[in-house]
Amino acid sequence: MFLYLTATDYTREKVDSVKSPWEAKSHRGKAILAPDKNNLGILFVRFSLIDDAEEEFINSQKLLSNNPIPALNLLRLYYLVDDISEAKKFLESFLKQSPQIERKKFENLLIEAQREEELVIFRDALSTIPGQEVYAWEGLAEYFFSKQEWSKSYYYLEKILQQSPFHKNARGLMLKMAHILEKWDDVLVFGLSLNGTGERIPELEYYIAHAYYEKRRYSEALDWLQKAPEPEKESLVFLELWKLSLLSKNPKADVSPLLPYFRKLKSKGLQFTEEDFFPTLTPEGKETMDRIRYGR
Repeated sequence: MFLYLTATDYTREKVDSVKSPWEAKSHRGKAILAPDKNNLGILFVRFSLIDDAEEEFINSQKLLSNNPIPALNLLRLYYLVDDISEAKKFLESFLKQSPQIERKKFENLLIEAQREEELVIFRDALSTIPGQEVYAWEGLAEYFFSKQEWSKSYYYLEKILQQSPFHKNARGLMLKMAHILEKWDDVLVFGLSLNGTGERIPELEYYIAHAYYEKRRYSEALDWLQKAPEPEKESLVFLELWKLSLLSKNPKADVSPLLPYFRKLKSKGLQFTEEDFFPTLTPEGKETMDRIRYGR
């Protein structure tokens, strides 16, 4: 989607009134003011007159350097024709000349319009500006994490941690990625690092406990589960890990301390019954578990 500016000659209505590429070509060089040049660029885009559109957007941006719209349109044009190298080249120059507040405004407009792929190009270009590297890499890492492109996310997280070893968000994303990929040693490295610096992320204790459980270190898993904030214990996956850790350490362990949390979940609409989730709480369930345990 290209963005119009309020113009004198090339209004949106006039641009929409042009019906053919031959008619569009007749408007070459006729826009004088920056808003008209921007809107004329959109007219040229409509009829795939790419070189003409590029020229108008560039000239509009030069005349209206404090307005991000022509630059956003030029980025959009390069993106749509898959000229990513030219897009990055333009943005590197544009961002170096723009004050911080204007760069932020440009970024926010991309975010609000959900132009994710163009935001990637923007942040890649932003990372070339001294002092903006870590901020740009963090945005790229979060984007690729959200797309489950683990190797790309890891690449940017590693760059952040090389420059800022105790970066909280980078360590947090590394922890979550390691958990998803079941790299339990890495979960412990980043989880214990965050805990050691007192920089907690949501579900930190659960991640660490899960890693210890998978490594069959059940006592440590239980220790970390106990440390979790009370609201985070009201989660089915948390209770499942807690139950498994207790029963793995001692098949006859008392699981009744979990009941208050389970009942809170039930009050919120959970469909499981207590008998289904806690089979060892009933005599029949205990007998069944004993049979399974002793192979009878």
